[in-house]
Amino acid sequence: MKKTSYSPGINYKPNLNRLCSLEDWNNDEFKKIINELQNPTYKTYIQKKDWKTSDKKIPSMRKPGLIHRKDWEWTLGIIAMKRFNKLNDKCTAIGIGSGREEVLFYLANHLKHVYATDIYDRKKWDNVAQSDFPDNPKKYAPFPYKEDALTVLRMDGTKLEFPSETFDIAFSFSSIEHFGGKDHSGSLKSMKEIERVLKPGGIAVIATEYIINDKDHPEFFNKKTIYSDLIDKLDSLKLVEPLDLRITTKTLDTVLDFTEVVKRDRDHSFRKTHPHILLRVRSLLVTSVMLVLQKK
Repeated sequence: MKKTSYSPGINYKPNLNRLCSLEDWNNDEFKKIINELQNPTYKTYIQKKDWKTSDKKIPSMRKPGLIHRKDWEWTLGIIAMKRFNKLNDKCTAIGIGSGREEVLFYLANHLKHVYATDIYDRKKWDNVAQSDFPDNPKKYAPFPYKEDALTVLRMDGTKLEFPSETFDIAFSFSSIEHFGGKDHSGSLKSMKEIERVLKPGGIAVIATEYIINDKDHPEFFNKKTIYSDLIDKLDSLKLVEPLDLRITTKTLDTVLDFTEVVKRDRDHSFRKTHPHILLRVRSLLVTSVMLVLQKK
């Protein structure tokens, strides 16, 4: 594994296509957006008492100050949208495998319209993609949002039911890797559909799971398959900048065993002192990678 040798400081302009990095939580641009996402969400869910899932459990919200790679995915995605002048009331976005993620409500407040799509079928992912979310997204809203700017649809991420060249933005945060198929074919089908429904000049903001110690996995990507099974098989979607697959030494030092993370999910003192960035899943070391691509 290659380690980066830089110390980026606090005011660097973040690259978009790269791995999750602990140093980003000291960056001013990151801190501002993460604060906007986290602070309103701790105790302010609308109709929280009405939550219902198949296993009677909702993952606990991250309190302000906790470090979690999901916040990194959302934040870098928002930065990408800003950088390409897409985060405004003239642009329309589609989310793939969106679940009930808090970022949907943030984007609804900043875009013309957001279409969130997922299966929402009461089965495997019902704890993060509740079956009643399409009918009542306000029930899960962490803060007030433009209710007429968010539409939630039951839709397969590999078969998007929209005309070609409809959207300015497509986004997905750690979902496409779960779409199945040999050689990540489900992920590729979803990316081909994203490619189709984006307007020329539109951007795809895609976070997915990445294995830094280069093991093979049917869902997660490594340094070979991220290209051979995904990026190199796209036609009009191109990376907006080179993909940097290095990882910093400080990030390597945060590695957590996945079983310990699950066991101590509700232990705030543990979560406060253990950043959720790099996980050991059996023999794999897994983190998030961001891909920002533009349709030519």
